[in-house]
Order: sequence, then structure tokens, then C-alpha cells
Amino acid sequence: MTKSLLLLSVAALLLPACQAGEKSASNTAEMNGTALDTGADEQAIRGQVDHWLQLVKDKDAAGIAALYAEDGAVMPPNGPIGKGRAAIEQTWASMMKTPGFDLTFVPEQIIVSSSGDMALDRGTYKLAVAPKGTAQTDAGKYVVVWRKVGSEWKAAADIFNSDLPASGG
Repeated sequence: MTKSLLLLSVAALLLPACQAGEKSASNTAEMNGTALDTGADEQAIRGQVDHWLQLVKDKDAAGIAALYAEDGAVMPPNGPIGKGRAAIEQTWASMMKTPGFDLTFVPEQIIVSSSGDMALDRGTYKLAVAPKGTAQTDAGKYVVVWRKVGSEWKAAADIFNSDLPASGG
């Protein structure tokens, strides 16, 4: 329940800013008389996602942690929040050490805020693992809140959870 409330809170906070960026048919927003090309920002984020997927294949936890803002956080299901790059690296390293680990994810929607400094990335993932030699698969959804740091997009918050029903107990 707490995870759901957190996710809803983040989405509710970002929604007004994101909707303004969504209304522009040309993917260009105005800020202080300066046009922002949110389409270019979306493509930059998609580039970060592609890089992230390659780092997952390479099982490079340090490289993944570098995609996050210094004060970023990863919020995996059934585990503690990883705050800051060292904790994020540890969280990812732990996940990727699981035998048979294979993860893919696909953004379904990327909305850049009208201010051009925040974005919402919502999508789905597929995970395969084989702990104790038993193959298991999972599918779920995620939200990444991206923040522009200098000229680079960094993950500020990353949360994901399974579509599988909760197991009793």
C-alpha cells in the first residue's frame, strides 16, 4: 500500500507539469520566451534507456548507478530503498547476481515537463531469473522520474513492481 501511495504521489506531483508538455503538438514548449525542444529531450532520455539496457546486459552495476542523479533513488519491490549512487550500485549488483538474471524494459510513455528539467518515463519490464536452478519469469511496470543535471538526463527516482499476484504470507 505504501509503495502504491508513493507512486501515486510522484505521479500526482509531476502530472500538471507533464501535461503542459504533452499539449504541444510540435513537442516545443515555451520557457521565458525561449523554445524548448522536448522532442530532443525525449530522444536523449530514450538514448539513456538504451544505454541502461546495455549496461544491464553487461551486468555493470557501477555504470547503471552513474545513470542516476547523485541524490537519486532506486525503489525495488520487497527491498529497501537505495539512496545515492553507492546504494544504487549495491542494489543493482545484488539483483544482477541472481542466477539466470535477464532484464529488459520498454518505455511506453516519456513526458518532458514544460520547464524542460524533469520528465516522467513509464513503461513495462520483463525479468527472468533462475535461483536454485529453477527458472522464473516476471513481468511488471516501472516509473522513472528523470531530472536534467547540466545537459544530461539522470534518473532521480526509479520504482518498479510486478504484475504477478502477491503471494500469501
